[in-house]
Amino acid sequence: MPNPFDDLTMGGAALPASANPFRPGMGRIPPDFGGREDALLRARIVVEQLTAGVAPEFVLYRGVRGVGKTALLAYVRQRARQLGLATIHVEADRDDTELIRATSVLLRGIGELAAHGGEGALASLAVARDGPDGPRLKGPADAEAFEALVGDLGELATRLRRGVLLTIDEVHEAGDVLLGPLLRAAHRAAQDDAPLGVLLSGLPTAAENLFDEGQTYTERLARVDLGLLGAPGTAEAIRRPFARVGGVEVDDAVVEEVHAASGGYPWFVQPWGEALWDLATDPGRIELPVARAAGARVRVRVDDFYATRWRRVPSGRAQLLVQALAEQGGDAAMGDLLEVVDITHQAASPARRALLDLGICWAPGRGRLAFSVPGFERWVLSTRPVEA
Repeated sequence: MPNPFDDLTMGGAALPASANPFRPGMGRIPPDFGGREDALLRARIVVEQLTAGVAPEFVLYRGVRGVGKTALLAYVRQRARQLGLATIHVEADRDDTELIRATSVLLRGIGELAAHGGEGALASLAVARDGPDGPRLKGPADAEAFEALVGDLGELATRLRRGVLLTIDEVHEAGDVLLGPLLRAAHRAAQDDAPLGVLLSGLPTAAENLFDEGQTYTERLARVDLGLLGAPGTAEAIRRPFARVGGVEVDDAVVEEVHAASGGYPWFVQPWGEALWDLATDPGRIELPVARAAGARVRVRVDDFYATRWRRVPSGRAQLLVQALAEQGGDAAMGDLLEVVDITHQAASPARRALLDLGICWAPGRGRLAFSVPGFERWVLSTRPVEA
């Protein structure tokens, strides 16, 4: 077999590898958000209102891991900056109970914003003060100070007449410790018509208790649930990049193969697109034989994706819980799982907490446990890793 560097026709090579628009990976912006048009429209409205100096509604994107929440926030920040908005991004952290990291990020963002306002831009703000190395707090970094700092951000945006987009990812991690102060302050800023927009993302139950409690500051918070892509969404996510970048048509049978194999899970759709491009044999058309070759490559990647998650599961009771959860279809009541593994709630509690902390599982409801990525239960049942 010739060296692929010497024989450039190996592996397909009908399309230049350097032009491949697909870049698989958690949090990476895809070449096309097929099937996410409604979610993008909500974000576009927020950005346009901020550009016009209008206080927009806040939007919370929710869904399991790998459905494109982080990528969507990153994409919207890009577009917002292109339109002249200031952007600040915070990634919530369960261990950051005192909001130290989030406070630091907001202070840095306030400093960058104030740099365009000249000397005295921070005058008379509630808690932000000029410091030798940039803005600082006038007191300790706690929930009260964080809430006031969000208010300062809104006030500064008003003073400078510049829209600010604040994005918060993984909001389920910090929970009410971050969300309560953030939304209260942002709600007050909106009442003053400050051009401060907030986009958040988290797992499907993020902020649910705040809505259940009927907090007034949730009135401006719209929930947008991101699930798996339908067949039309998968088709757009595959077809449009091929057409836009290479002028290539993708056969219906290929799209059907991709959707059936990926289940419409966005994280899997991207490796499919990458493989189809790399293995293309015709510069103008992708046909079923190429999809079959691509499928063999993608299956290896998907298997490694699940195997990597399995390797993060602590040995012992956590593995037993994962195996039992797979047998229950990937979403089950803890009581049912404990009957299978034959241990008490108290004994299982550390293992359950470890699975939640590691992002292997999430809690869709009180007393329930579910895998955080689709299809993991099928992989566990087919490989039986706990018995290996």
